[in-house]
Amino acid sequence: MKQFILTEKPSVGRDIVNAIGGHFDKRDGYFESAQYIVSWAIGHLVELCEPEDYNPNLKRWQLSTLPIIPDSFKLKPNPKTYKQYQIVKQLLNRPDIELIAGTDAGREGELIVRYIMRLAGYTRPFKRLWLSETTPEAIRKALADPLPGQAKDLLAAAAESRSHSDWLIGINATRAFTKKHGDLFSIGRVQTPTLGIIVAREREINNFSPVPYWELYADFLTTGDQTYRGKWFKNKNVNRFEQESVGKEIKDKITGQSGIITKAEEKDVSEPPPLLFNLNDLQKEANKKFGFTANQTLEIAQALYEKHKLLTYPRTEFKHLTKELAKTIPARLAALESVAGYAKYVAYAKTAPKPGKRFIDDSKVGDHHALIPTSVKPNNHLSANEAKIYNLVARRFLAMFFPAAQYKQTKITTTVCKEAFLTSGKIELSPGWKEVLAPTKGENKSKDDDESLLPPLTQGEQVTVTKAELQQKKTEPPKRYTEGTLLAVMEGAGKFVDDKALKDAMKGHGLGTSATRAAIIERLIKVGYIERKGKVLIPTRKGETLIDLVPEIVSSPQMTGEWEKSLADIEAGQVNPIDFMKQIVELTKKIVELAKEQKSQSNTPQQAREVVGTCPLCGKDVLEYPKSYGCSGFRDGCNFSCSKLILKKNISVTQAKTLLTNGKIQIKGFTSAKTGKKFDAALVLKDGKISFDFS
Repeated sequence: MKQFILTEKPSVGRDIVNAIGGHFDKRDGYFESAQYIVSWAIGHLVELCEPEDYNPNLKRWQLSTLPIIPDSFKLKPNPKTYKQYQIVKQLLNRPDIELIAGTDAGREGELIVRYIMRLAGYTRPFKRLWLSETTPEAIRKALADPLPGQAKDLLAAAAESRSHSDWLIGINATRAFTKKHGDLFSIGRVQTPTLGIIVAREREINNFSPVPYWELYADFLTTGDQTYRGKWFKNKNVNRFEQESVGKEIKDKITGQSGIITKAEEKDVSEPPPLLFNLNDLQKEANKKFGFTANQTLEIAQALYEKHKLLTYPRTEFKHLTKELAKTIPARLAALESVAGYAKYVAYAKTAPKPGKRFIDDSKVGDHHALIPTSVKPNNHLSANEAKIYNLVARRFLAMFFPAAQYKQTKITTTVCKEAFLTSGKIELSPGWKEVLAPTKGENKSKDDDESLLPPLTQGEQVTVTKAELQQKKTEPPKRYTEGTLLAVMEGAGKFVDDKALKDAMKGHGLGTSATRAAIIERLIKVGYIERKGKVLIPTRKGETLIDLVPEIVSSPQMTGEWEKSLADIEAGQVNPIDFMKQIVELTKKIVELAKEQKSQSNTPQQAREVVGTCPLCGKDVLEYPKSYGCSGFRDGCNFSCSKLILKKNISVTQAKTLLTNGKIQIKGFTSAKTGKKFDAALVLKDGKISFDFS
């Protein structure tokens, strides 16, 4: 029997071929040797059927046909990768092969291979290749002892439940609210609650009215001619004045008066090294330090994992290592030692005590461990951005060998005329691990990192107020979300839930997963619900309209949090997928019913859009949308559209009208995606498709 290894991407397939070694013949869509066949599921190969695949009448969007709930979900080949599907299907049906599923080691990777097996009719036993890194050593080790296929049956059940529930909610809610209100409203179980959070923050900002307040500061002189400053406070909750007159009265009372240091507290504080990176934390850090989008960081980390073999599997939720993996630490340190900037830290790590349970804990690791460097030595072939991400991960890994950062924290209370003033100081005694995680050039320190050097002060010491200053300030609105802060909120979405039991249950189960959050943000931008402005995310008018229309059950993080918890419980064998899907079906019916009961808002965007021309596919009007010129018959299944931006060239309404009328228009100023050079060409419209003509 030959071992048929099915990977997710051709690049991983080539890595496996190289790791196995020996002679492989390259064939159309796969490699074959005397013992192995290696192919790939690029484009996922198989997808869930569309409504019209169950019934042709369902292609037309109508409220009367909703909800659409298949008795059982059917699969079909992805038309874009049909040729590769046929190749894989033929290989799976060869009697001389045994399948080793080598798709990505996670929920979606499991879904991909299970769907392919089902549609291709593969029912024989199979094995599972579970990789956390794609180095040759890791591949050979995993191949020597693959998991039995059934070991991941519960993961597959959770993956299918996620896929089916997203289909039900997405198809039915999108059609229901689109038909009811006359504009295309894409709805999803994760994207819509995420949009709801962004819209809620924007409305907080817009409705915010600044309120003035005053803070009182006093400069003190000691008998030894040392100076320091204190801030007035009444108690730990009150340190400002709502009325200027009250502050001014105290200011006048204390100016020039003598006081006494009534309390002098000094204590040593230690700050342990941060936990290792999971994907979510890496995305937050890269956004904060470099302004990278979540998707940018994921793509770079994926390249460092697949292409360069420098990082372990990036799509991980976990921040710890197993005891078994900890045995590989010396080889990983040896790889880092070859980089001059890391050498001195590696030298220290080699002599440091082994990291403890804060970093190495089998109970806090699931399918994957924390994101760390591999044992492959870095080279000079990394792009600038790849080097930045690798550096973040490498330094966080090295930091775990270093001691805690040590500080001396001082708090002084000075009393003048029965009024109390607080002075705080924080002095770094030893940087510890912070020596490894040097701040990026130009990066601002947080308020917590501020250090104030205070003179020697003792309790009972007499002082004099040399100056008092009343500063007027005003309350500030909450800040808009950056991708980094939004990722943090998505991860901790349980804080938006009122029910304490559910809040506790949602710990570790927020909106989406580390692997999907970047795609959710990109999806919200693509469908026109939010925009990036600099580093912040702002909802569009359409995004706010959607949140106003959908019921809270759709826009609240609670529903999605409950789902993520249930999916995790399915994977753990604690929830029956059948019971979960029954709840989803009932929820789908409820959402559709709520949409049908709403008052139609169809006097909005659709009627106001300019008619650009006639659709070349179905004959309906082509209308102007925010980012494209598209057919008004999209609800009936017509997919004609023309982007407003083609190779960095804006296509005007006049140009779009000419193209639709004449079928061709000459345009100057396109920019080549490969070379960046400008060029002129004609756009040609034929059979509903737009292409370039250089003749």
